[in-house]
Amino acid sequence: MPSPKEPAVPRVDVERHQRALLAAAADVLARDPDSSMADVAQAANLTRATLYRHFSNRPTLLKAIQAEALTRASETLHACRLDDGNALEVLRRVIGALGKHGMRFRIILIKASDASPRFLTQRDQVLAPVVEVVKRGQREGDIRADLAPEWIVTAMASMLIAAVRAAPTTKHADIDVSDLIFRTLVGGIATGNESPDATNPAVEN
Repeated sequence: MPSPKEPAVPRVDVERHQRALLAAAADVLARDPDSSMADVAQAANLTRATLYRHFSNRPTLLKAIQAEALTRASETLHACRLDDGNALEVLRRVIGALGKHGMRFRIILIKASDASPRFLTQRDQVLAPVVEVVKRGQREGDIRADLAPEWIVTAMASMLIAAVRAAPTTKHADIDVSDLIFRTLVGGIATGNESPDATNPAVEN
């Protein structure tokens, strides 16, 4: 008699299993970007064979971590209450939250994902709600209107990426880094900080 088929694993369980695996992989690779697939499997309490059933090689794993990072970033921004408070208050929360998020998924930044046009397009889609926050700040008079909202958000993202990459060599705690980024950004975008040329286009050198 033919042997009975093994019951199919429910899709929700497969997805939960894979998310747990990705979380373990992100943690391991955040601490040591050169960790092997065997190290990842051990951290996730899985055999290497099980890991390879999900991800055939390291590039495939990194691509999956990148996708997971973008999904989690969207969830992180939603939790920042983007409509609660003035734009600068919101940006402080966003920078703090994304700083912690970036440290968790720092492997994708160390591997220069920000050089990938596809990644940059996806990142811009995730950050689109923050652009709207900046636009609101400009309408309400908290943020300079002579700077493009998209440029402001790109500058914020670039500083966060630089901070995450420099994390092993900096003496600052995460909260200190987030505060430094916020103050650096606000020093350039808050109203009252315009340069003479910005407030009076007719000024000549």
